[in-house]
Amino acid sequence: MIQNSRRSFFRRLSFSLASLSFSLSGIASIFSISKKRSFVEKFFEVSFHDDFSALNDRVWIGEKYWAIPMEDWHVKAGRLEFRGTHRYSRVNLLTTVIKAGNGSFTASTDVGLITKSIQNTGEAGFSIGIKDNLDDDVKAACYYGKSLKAGVSTAGSLFIGNKATPLPNDFDYSDFNLTVTGKYSNNSTQLTLSCKSKNSTTEISYTVNEDISGLVALTNNFQQESSEHFWFKNFSLSGSKVEAKPNNSFGPILWTMHTLSNNALRIMAQMPPISSKDNQNVQLFLKQNNAWKIVSTQPIDDTAYTVHFIIDSWDSTKEIPYRIVYKNHGKEYKYEGQIRKEPNDRPLKFGGLTCQEWGGYPYTPLVKNLKKHNPDILYFSGDQLYEGNGGYPIKRQPENAAILSYLGKWYMFGWAFGDVMRDRLTICTPDDHDVFQGNLWGEGGEGISFKEWEQVRDAHGGYVQTPKMVNVVAKTNCGHLPKSFHSQALKSGIKTWHTELVYGNVSFAIISDRMFKSGPEIVRNGSGRIDHIKEPLKPNQLEDTNLELLGKLQMEFLDHWVNNWQGANMKVLLSQTLFCNVGTHHGEDKMFLHGDMDSGGWPKQKRDEVIRLIRKANAFHINGDQHLPFIVQYSLDEPKDAGWTFCTPAISTGYIRWGQPDAVNAPFTERPAHNLPNTGNYKDVFGNTNFIYAVGNPQDKYQSPNRYQRSQNKSSGFGMITFDTAERTITIDAIRF
Repeated sequence: MIQNSRRSFFRRLSFSLASLSFSLSGIASIFSISKKRSFVEKFFEVSFHDDFSALNDRVWIGEKYWAIPMEDWHVKAGRLEFRGTHRYSRVNLLTTVIKAGNGSFTASTDVGLITKSIQNTGEAGFSIGIKDNLDDDVKAACYYGKSLKAGVSTAGSLFIGNKATPLPNDFDYSDFNLTVTGKYSNNSTQLTLSCKSKNSTTEISYTVNEDISGLVALTNNFQQESSEHFWFKNFSLSGSKVEAKPNNSFGPILWTMHTLSNNALRIMAQMPPISSKDNQNVQLFLKQNNAWKIVSTQPIDDTAYTVHFIIDSWDSTKEIPYRIVYKNHGKEYKYEGQIRKEPNDRPLKFGGLTCQEWGGYPYTPLVKNLKKHNPDILYFSGDQLYEGNGGYPIKRQPENAAILSYLGKWYMFGWAFGDVMRDRLTICTPDDHDVFQGNLWGEGGEGISFKEWEQVRDAHGGYVQTPKMVNVVAKTNCGHLPKSFHSQALKSGIKTWHTELVYGNVSFAIISDRMFKSGPEIVRNGSGRIDHIKEPLKPNQLEDTNLELLGKLQMEFLDHWVNNWQGANMKVLLSQTLFCNVGTHHGEDKMFLHGDMDSGGWPKQKRDEVIRLIRKANAFHINGDQHLPFIVQYSLDEPKDAGWTFCTPAISTGYIRWGQPDAVNAPFTERPAHNLPNTGNYKDVFGNTNFIYAVGNPQDKYQSPNRYQRSQNKSSGFGMITFDTAERTITIDAIRF
């Protein structure tokens, strides 16, 4: 009886599907003959619409969008407003895209001019079909995608692609509608752009011999910088050629970072610049006995937009899933990850990463490779951003603008590595570029005025950005680290973050080798890059009793650390750069330098004190900054009488360096058994003897139109270090991009 019913049901179902197929194909052919949109096409249309009226006034537009530059776009009174000047500023729609193949699409928005510039001509409209031909990742499209432009110019024209038509002489720019339609068939896309104001309608048609697909963005200033600002509202995208991509969303829980040390768990969730009228609290859930249980609710920091959770009695013998939950205006957002079991019964795998110049963004080959190596800990040692990342410059002042400018570039880092960080410990520390300085001589947190800094740049000690901005950088990078060894802020108000983390039987000392370091003008006169040593020097010529490297507070911390072995049987020092000078050639013209004071090889006397101290613990040293991977053994009283250091490759090398002392016939001794060039004992200009065991030099001819290949050629990549605390061995790998 049941079988008969089932057979009967499937017969009816098959007949119905066949009938439906016949009906749809028949209708489609009829309408294609009449050149109207087919029923099938309309049936499968995707439609998106947003008028921004439901949003509170704020910088962050929503998880469906990504604005570039972020700080120049604001939701205000139900409109999306642009307030910057940069060329090709845009708001990318992430979650609804134009797909490849036959069909049609329509994009529409209301637009209006906010401010009229006397000096400049402004443009506003759509970027259509934003796509990166190298990488189909949505992040790559946002930052490297090419597109078709369509919009209006205040010079009096309507344009699409390279075609333009005049607007009426009395055209009202204060409020108008732009609608672009496109239909792809027979290897070409037919486009029509319509501009409607209260008093006129202007249209222009355009044909491209390709299939337009990719993102759509609202754009201000297509061709050049301009201070003409537009607003947008009633933004829509629909059609049979439109596809929903909900997984492209970014936020409002952007990413998480966590640490676990001596059974104390600290999780930090990074949020975007929300409104003060949005929900200000975020929840942490843990999965226990197959059920999600809330364990903490914490507020969002109103400047750094971070949320911090601390659980002091964590069972590190178990793997436990976590979930971050944010509820806002009737919507619930979730972000999940795993707290791994602490690897006390096996070797600890450590990923060392540094320096993220955006020339290789979003670093897709490297990120995939990093996942395959599956480290237990990630260490980002600094320069998570550079001033030009994203293709637009930083804003140094006023203070709030600088903070937002920093956050927009900081979010690029989290968008690239968030999926790797969610499931493993992450140590993250800032360096000089993170606080908007090409080189930083922190002078114990002292400040330097913008006026003075503009005159001397890399010669003078001190922070040029305000203590509040510097503290935001520290909180976003280090807010999930164990509590700082010295909780009291410096005299300037800048907070320290040097601390210890114990995990997998290894004790890590985390320090800053920039915050207290002296500036070169104390011992060296001149103008320009006085930190670059272009001539031989006499012994101790750059020494002075008043110089600092790590400073009194961090030396006190290290003195405590080398004597405290609780929970660990191996010690590792983590800092930004290595304590010697081993790079020899700099920049695109491969300029030879005798030395670089930005390296940790200077000041030598203070450098020796640090190495002598950490030698008591047989500490291994991991760092970055140099854009060049090195394995070096330090020396103090005689060659090779101190510890080893690994300077990891840059994630994406911008400013290029080489370590080629043999190219200038530098004298050396004790070349290792592998007999590779540029290895052995070399003395640097500061008087340090450095045993260079390995160096991963870039190619001389590194240029390539493929940015990922260029990163590979420039010796970009990451480091993998495996600590076997039972066998007392350390295995080092430098892995290319």
